[in-house]
Amino acid sequence: MPKVVIDANVVVSALFGGIPRKAFLKALRTCDIYISPEIKLELSGLPNELEGKLDRSRARRLRSIILNLFSSAKEVAAGRKIELSRDKKDNAYLTLCLRTKADFLLTGDKDLLEIPKEKLRASGLNKLRIISPALFLSEKI
Repeated sequence: MPKVVIDANVVVSALFGGIPRKAFLKALRTCDIYISPEIKLELSGLPNELEGKLDRSRARRLRSIILNLFSSAKEVAAGRKIELSRDKKDNAYLTLCLRTKADFLLTGDKDLLEIPKEKLRASGLNKLRIISPALFLSEKI
């Protein structure tokens, strides 16, 4: 099974349906999902962080999506930290990808999507594909 790390923006976008939701569900059904304590902490705080932007129903649904991810994912303590993204928070995802030798980082974040393959390889992320939900859906898994 492919190894996948799912970025927080895909988790939030899955709340609204469409392609991100389909990609999120495909990953849960067909892949080994990984999460680190640092990412788990970030995801746990999302419902409170978005409290003013979501109605109660959506906030409950977001909590449900996050709990579903937590129950499906394998928690792994990240190892050697890498610094590749312009957004420092994104480095936790890359660090986890390195630790788990992930095949895919599922994200809609341009800071991650625009990292050159050469930089990934130089950091030991030889087989990692940073991929949008739409491209992930087209993958034969």
